[in-house]
Amino acid sequence: MVEHYVKNATIKQSQIEFIVTMCKTDLDDIFVQEYNGQDMNDYANAATPSIFKQDTATNAAVQMEIMKGTGKWGNRQEEQEVQSSTPRFDNKVTYSIKNFADSVDIPKNFFDDNMHGAYSSAIKEFADMAGVTRDSFAMNFYVDGFATNTTADSSYIFANDHTTLSGATVDNLATAALAPTSLNAAIVALGEQKNQAGFVRGSIAKTLLVPLTNYKNAVELTEAMLRPNTANNEPNMFSAKYNLQVATSPYLGATDSGVSGADAYWYLLANNHGMTRYVRQSVETDLVDYKFQRNNVYIYKGEFREIIGCPDYVGTYGSNGTT
Repeated sequence: MVEHYVKNATIKQSQIEFIVTMCKTDLDDIFVQEYNGQDMNDYANAATPSIFKQDTATNAAVQMEIMKGTGKWGNRQEEQEVQSSTPRFDNKVTYSIKNFADSVDIPKNFFDDNMHGAYSSAIKEFADMAGVTRDSFAMNFYVDGFATNTTADSSYIFANDHTTLSGATVDNLATAALAPTSLNAAIVALGEQKNQAGFVRGSIAKTLLVPLTNYKNAVELTEAMLRPNTANNEPNMFSAKYNLQVATSPYLGATDSGVSGADAYWYLLANNHGMTRYVRQSVETDLVDYKFQRNNVYIYKGEFREIIGCPDYVGTYGSNGTT
């Protein structure tokens, strides 16, 4: 058994491992509390199920195929053979898992001298930036859905030329700024949107996702008791009937994404949307003992592996707000 001699005392390897484990536990307690404590009000993040379906990945890539469903049921007469429908799968797409990792040095003296304030602040910032990395990456997938990210049919996620497996063309892209008229048009378009089999799916709008720059406008449109932006006293249909949920994120705007015009973007989602977060490895941490470092520092490391994908346009609608 490996033994270490410190100040004329013999410490067995198992004792060293116990000490490192206790240090890691202290750090993990701080990390987890900060990493999991970022939800607030209408702020959405990568783990918000109304914005991203949550799924797991079993290897370094996620492979998906789009399904053309069975279509409407037939009107069968007595003793008539039951209609037969055959699902079809096509348009394969592959999403490669991304690895996100970082580390922070914690001097040994911080532990020896019980300098909790110093290393607690460092770990809190470390954990907070893990969440920022995760959420910025996820939300930027929406922002890039107008000109970079595509569905399995090779069209941008928000486009007017989606080609279904039945040969129809579907448009889920608008250009109007967020306003009562454009929001109503989006709700109708989403409800009448055709699926891969060419049938109206009846997707019900549930979530209005906007950058912070559009958040005030979105809340006023959807939560006012009376019709917004008018002196008339008609009831506000968005709040009275549609019951839309507003969600926002600071990572949807131009400041974080770097995409010019992103401050005006807005997105309407149904429950059956295909925006999905595939997690290969949830965030994991580790601690490297200072005894293996020349400068006597612990190295606290973190890593997570995941990817965002949207194989199908169904249930999604987006506007770049340019008109």
